[in-house]
Amino acid sequence: MSVAALLAACSEPQQNTTMAEADAQPAVLEAETSEEAEAVSPNMADEGVDQRSVLYNLDAESVPQQIDAPAPSPQQPEVVMQGREFGMSDIVDQARRLAASEFQPSPAVPDDAKAMNYDQYRRILPAESDMGWPEDKGRYRFLFDPRGYLFNHEVKINLVNGADVTPKAYDPDLFDFKDLPLSKHTRQTLGFAGVRLLAPINRSGKFDEVLSFKGASFFRALGAGNVYGASARGLGLGTASPEGEEFPFFKEFWIVHPDTADDQVEMFALMDSPSVTGAFRFLVTTGQTTRMDVEATFFPRKEIQRVGLSPLTSMYYFSPHDVVKQATDYRPAVHDSEGLAVHMANGEWAWRPLLNPAELEVSVLTEDQPKGFGLLQRHRKFDDFSDLEAGYHQRPDVWIEPTGEWGEGQLMLVEIPTVNEYNDNIAVFWRPKNSWRAGEAKTISYTMNWGLKPSVMPQVVSVSETRAGKKPGEKRYLFILDYDESPSEYFDDAEMEITTSAGEILNPTLRKHPGDDRYRLSFELDPGSASMAELRTVVHKGETPLTETWLYRWRAK
Repeated sequence: MSVAALLAACSEPQQNTTMAEADAQPAVLEAETSEEAEAVSPNMADEGVDQRSVLYNLDAESVPQQIDAPAPSPQQPEVVMQGREFGMSDIVDQARRLAASEFQPSPAVPDDAKAMNYDQYRRILPAESDMGWPEDKGRYRFLFDPRGYLFNHEVKINLVNGADVTPKAYDPDLFDFKDLPLSKHTRQTLGFAGVRLLAPINRSGKFDEVLSFKGASFFRALGAGNVYGASARGLGLGTASPEGEEFPFFKEFWIVHPDTADDQVEMFALMDSPSVTGAFRFLVTTGQTTRMDVEATFFPRKEIQRVGLSPLTSMYYFSPHDVVKQATDYRPAVHDSEGLAVHMANGEWAWRPLLNPAELEVSVLTEDQPKGFGLLQRHRKFDDFSDLEAGYHQRPDVWIEPTGEWGEGQLMLVEIPTVNEYNDNIAVFWRPKNSWRAGEAKTISYTMNWGLKPSVMPQVVSVSETRAGKKPGEKRYLFILDYDESPSEYFDDAEMEITTSAGEILNPTLRKHPGDDRYRLSFELDPGSASMAELRTVVHKGETPLTETWLYRWRAK
């Protein structure tokens, strides 16, 4: 069975050229935009959809956008919570009641809106600078997106101020539809598809996009100096399973009025799907690194297997750590994330370079709940990628730290073949050991950090570079690991531990770089008749590890 028969989801293609808006308007507020992935039915073969072997297809470009001054919003009736403040318990109650009822799909998108292509959809601009509380002049702005193109799910939005909950009605006057081929009825009835948060994280007075919820339960965030790259989801169901993947979606949001003296934004979301409902609380703290504190409670409608908690997705195409090189591309590397870092329960730090395999690969990193894990982009120089448009050196690290107990399970890495950089082909998630049963509530919490710099630093020396290749004229493969700079004499009397699940390790060496305090470890792999080998390397002194544990899956093709 092909990978595409197992997994299916798509969205706007990534673009390598900046798209300019033809009908520019006077700029009142600067914002950078990007769209989230939209899940499509697994029955791609029946719908005539391109069945490339991918998980997700995400737009990663940031496109400058100009926004007119705000216009008054129509007043909507308020819902009063009888003197108490609105909170997580209200969403949990809604999710519980929703799980007890039959699943109702989102209203269909009008045909002319669904027929829009990627370029047409991106021409729709906000007509207001703040669709939340435009009368306030605080440090946050909120924008909402209309449905259309691949974004089919209708999202309801509510504004919360203490005990007052005000539904935000969709109004076509919130958007500038240009001359797009949409009927008057369509424009009036589209509804919302997503929520965006803007804040001045890069320059005072300039409101840049910080967070976007759009497409099923996908969301992405940025730290200072970032452009969109890796993304997250509220929940994964059936990722890399023969039965195909189900995509729960956020159907309603509640945005709490930000305190002008606070650097945090509180949001709630209600999730729905044929198999499960969910209640979410997001506490967002913006800055050099954007932090998200996430709490979620799920209510299965039926027994669910192959659950993925706190799933991350990203794109890896190629880099110098591939054994087989990309011969025709002018760039030295192309990826949103280059490796998976894991802080194990026993305190060990592991680094697993990502791969673009010839066939679907599923790996289990640990069966003990980790202290933290994340997809990282360690190369931060332009010359590491040499791509002016894509800005891969500015893609954010995403680091997750579970809080509380998630139960028994496995940390899983899924790598899917891709033939270009437009498709997200990497997924990481925690899979509970036991299936979820109908009627049993499941609650988890975790923190997420998005930014250019890692939110936590290993207490050992990190692997800064992995290089791999085949020795000329031989059947052996050469692997080279460069470590970050370390204090003088740090590696004195150190021992190398290099193991392989198949074949033989030859010629291991550990030498100091000329001119600086970095060290290089190298070794050769003679695979013999094996077609796959799991490699593991760590440098230690006695019982104390000095470096990260480097993990690598070698395959003959």
